[in-house]
Amino acid sequence: MSKKEEQEKVGIKEISVNELVEDSLVFESKGISRVKVTRDGEVHALLFPIRSTGVSELVDTYSKKAPMPPVINEVVMPDSPIGKQLGLPRKMHVKTFDLTDRTYLDRKEKHDQNLGIAILLQGLDMIIKDKGGNVVEDSDKKIEILRGMKMSGDQFMQIVRDIESLTKWDEEREADFFVGS
Repeated sequence: MSKKEEQEKVGIKEISVNELVEDSLVFESKGISRVKVTRDGEVHALLFPIRSTGVSELVDTYSKKAPMPPVINEVVMPDSPIGKQLGLPRKMHVKTFDLTDRTYLDRKEKHDQNLGIAILLQGLDMIIKDKGGNVVEDSDKKIEILRGMKMSGDQFMQIVRDIESLTKWDEEREADFFVGS
């Protein structure tokens, strides 16, 4: 779907910006994330207020800390897929990333989970309280509380996608998906 089609589909209002004024919050994006829950056979939609403020900076910070796969030396034949892609004229030693390394995959999975949790915490536009009704400021405690609420992976991803959707067009999200696969 093109940006124009998406705008027409959801009735996006275009606003001309002719000047930027300090502290005007012109780029602030807020919205609602709808999360499905089923209780006693009845479907409900929970509505969570969300915001995008600070999320892109958070993603940039986490991206810089992303684990790198180990580099391995391997012999690549010119007729192999990698050899053809590199245009090798003969058998050569090539340094490649080992994307199958178990330690790397475990570290990457943990990094990606932490990034998702950080996006969720930054993007939820609400306070989180403990059992006693006290506002929780500590990120680790917030995560513990959210995990205790039995949020499913699908529900978690729905909120994270909704936060990202506040400032990304659908086609950008699709392009990001295909780049990551």
